[in-house]
Amino acid sequence: MKKLLTTIFAALFAFAALAGCANMGKNYLPHYDQSADDVLNSDLFYRNDMVTAGADPTVIYIDDETDEENYGWFFLYSTSDDFGCLGFSTYRSKDMVNWEYMGPIFAPEEGSWSRQSLWAPECIYDESTDKYYLFYSAQDLHGDSKYFDTHKERALYHELEAEVNTFDYATVESKMSQAQETYSQAETYEGLTDIQLKTVKNAINNYYSNKEFIEENDKLTEAEKQQSLCEYGRERLLEIYAVKIHYTHANGGYSLGVAVSDSPAGPFVQYTNLEGQPGYDSSNRMIDLENPFITHEDLYAAAAAKEGYHDVFIPIDIHPYVDPVSGKKYFYFANTYGGNSIYGMEAGENWTDDPKWETLTYLIRPGYKNVTGNEKTDYGDSGVNEGPFMYYDEVSKTYFLTFSVNGYPDKLYAVAQATGTSPLGTFTKVNREDGGIILSSEPSWDHVSGTGHHSLIQYDGKLYIAYHAHYDRAYGDSLRGMCVDEIKFFTRPDGQKLMIANGPTYAPMPKIGPDAQYKNIAEEAEVKATNAANGSDASSLNDGMLSITTYHDFIPEYLTKKGTTKITLKFSDYRAIRAIMVFNSKYLETAFESIARIELDYKLTDESGVEETGTAYMEDLMFDMEKYTTHWEDEENVARPGGSVTVEFDELMVNEIRITIKSKKPVAISEIFVLGK
Repeated sequence: MKKLLTTIFAALFAFAALAGCANMGKNYLPHYDQSADDVLNSDLFYRNDMVTAGADPTVIYIDDETDEENYGWFFLYSTSDDFGCLGFSTYRSKDMVNWEYMGPIFAPEEGSWSRQSLWAPECIYDESTDKYYLFYSAQDLHGDSKYFDTHKERALYHELEAEVNTFDYATVESKMSQAQETYSQAETYEGLTDIQLKTVKNAINNYYSNKEFIEENDKLTEAEKQQSLCEYGRERLLEIYAVKIHYTHANGGYSLGVAVSDSPAGPFVQYTNLEGQPGYDSSNRMIDLENPFITHEDLYAAAAAKEGYHDVFIPIDIHPYVDPVSGKKYFYFANTYGGNSIYGMEAGENWTDDPKWETLTYLIRPGYKNVTGNEKTDYGDSGVNEGPFMYYDEVSKTYFLTFSVNGYPDKLYAVAQATGTSPLGTFTKVNREDGGIILSSEPSWDHVSGTGHHSLIQYDGKLYIAYHAHYDRAYGDSLRGMCVDEIKFFTRPDGQKLMIANGPTYAPMPKIGPDAQYKNIAEEAEVKATNAANGSDASSLNDGMLSITTYHDFIPEYLTKKGTTKITLKFSDYRAIRAIMVFNSKYLETAFESIARIELDYKLTDESGVEETGTAYMEDLMFDMEKYTTHWEDEENVARPGGSVTVEFDELMVNEIRITIKSKKPVAISEIFVLGK
């Protein structure tokens, strides 16, 4: 049996030589160092290299086995810079890292309200209709920076506008003269409020003041003067004729739409509801191509009677959500008027039914922990709370409303969280120092920037966050690419359960998806460690959580004294192991430089079923300090958190792993992953 063992390891010596192994004993385990940029084994690991450009990502996993074409694939929908935000494309992937471009899936038809600036698509499948629904925000071509109280008023205004735009110069002069005679000397006028009468008088006075100025301009011909006065006069006459129509001026003009498809790969067709059209539903609003699914006027009518709500709605970033408790459908969106705030409301029974407008609820207020109170958050958000996403944790019976803060060009564009006990709140934000930031860059980092607008994906019993980040990792404000990391839950000492990302990561991480043969099984091992400092608990070494953020220390590292530290991971039975990842401290001052030795107690079985046990080892495994340290010219360098010593080797049946670290200073270990099955 010893001969068999020697033969197996001898066969691996050539493999070991590639890794630069030296002084190999009989049981030296040949391995690859996976921290180098050029040797990443994509069968075991992924890295957030942002190989796919895109922003505002939604990722869904197709778990319907009857869909033979799409089953087992992740689909990505994002703001599509590839054709100028004039529509949407999709990608598919087996690992959420390497995305295959599937082409355009939605380009609004001629005559659609949404012909430009299509942003932030979210796709959701509905089992009852066997349809996919693509929700999005877009610049409303009819949204001319005027926000009306009702659809009827908007229609009346545009009828008047169309009429006035037919007036030639002579008609403008005649109409304005009539208006001057009627209103200019009136102290009151029947049917007009004092403010409305003042508006009319100002329009008349402005016209004649401008007329005098233009007529005295010797640089203009008579024809040019008349053309200028005609155009200006039309605008003033429209003010007069529409004086009773209430609207508010604001920059923007965005509305919310929905398109429908039989497949996650599209094509998607804009939803309409017209009499005589297939699928027409008389219980819902009439909607044609020119009308969005949700507009300011819809939301204004729902909010008008509610104290403290906005009087203008410029909605973006719509998120559809099905409450797993009640089965009810909900919409969440950001209102960009007056700083980005977040609202929610109950949807109809079907996704394209009229929403239940009366349920519109103000949920998230920029800068403050909740909508009605005056307690501020401890993180600056630049007036931006956007990109909402909802998740329900059935264990704590908590609804987590996650959202982005600070604005997408900002290096500190980040994902925060608020908690509530129902889909429409009340929601309370969690301060950064209390663990409220799920995912963020930090000012001192040069390896990641702008980790914001996101979606959450459940796969194989785990929760992941797909998000975008800047290609300019140091300074931000650049094009964005796709990233993914795992979401974990932790509980503060006061009992509050919160989300946190194992990220943003820059280093190799365990592969995700149906093609991943190995997963992190370290959490299944019994862990022990020596040489602890400051009461460190060895359980922090295999709790599955990387300690990355420096905003707080709720995710502890295992702190050691100087000298020799020995860590033992023992499984209840032999497991097939392929790689070990030892994650370093998030602080340079407590980072270890190398791992002195890793020992693995293995079992080998020959063809006849005879077993032999032994111990294989690796030693002198260096941590790449250069790669995982920032490189600022005029600033103090810090660690790039998430770096590890990662070694890969041929599959070996192992029941115990021992890791030895020797250091002349106190060091810390963030986490240990063992890739196995």
